[in-house]
Amino acid sequence: MLKKALQYSIIILAIGLVSFNVAHGQRIKGTVIAGGNLSQVEGDEIKGWSQLGFNGGLGAIIPFGSHWAANLETLFSQKGSFQKKQFDELKSNEYRLRLNYFEVPVYVSYTDKNVMSFGLGGYWARLVSSREEEHSGNQAPYSDSVAFNKNDMGFLIDVKVRIWKQLHLNLRYSQSLAPIRERNFDPQGSSDFIRKQFNQVIALRFIYIFNVSRQGAIPE
Repeated sequence: MLKKALQYSIIILAIGLVSFNVAHGQRIKGTVIAGGNLSQVEGDEIKGWSQLGFNGGLGAIIPFGSHWAANLETLFSQKGSFQKKQFDELKSNEYRLRLNYFEVPVYVSYTDKNVMSFGLGGYWARLVSSREEEHSGNQAPYSDSVAFNKNDMGFLIDVKVRIWKQLHLNLRYSQSLAPIRERNFDPQGSSDFIRKQFNQVIALRFIYIFNVSRQGAIPE
């Protein structure tokens, strides 16, 4: 699973780098990304950012002008939802959802004084695998009857701060724009309990940028 996602990442990133380089003749900055996700699923009747996951991959920064850049990333990103058991003897309401995605964010960023960058854009993600567990496995998962959508598309807001030479700390919020699934929480069929579900993710990552000066400035 992870190997396949990495192969896809390298292929798409290579195509993107060659295309941008040929079209614009710009000096491209490569990036290596590693960090974590804190996620939840809106519409699953569970509150709180309680699911941890990995977020990492490769990227490219293509400058245009003195402060602006286009950004392309290829990531392996783990999302989902979690609620611990409410009653020890019954393990009532315990829920775990893990969604593994191959994700391609594309966004535009503005860099101020080669220290802080602000970005806005979107992403497309392809579901690699999923695992849903309800009541500690004592109840069949809803995904057995209604699977998650294979594609997830959404928007992202991105902030990056240089903390040491080429190393940056990155904070990102992203959310699905289209439902990843619809779930009926009332088996009797009441439409009042049908929920559209969306991924919501806060990512904290370290980004190392190549092809910049030792002081962190991005050459033109």
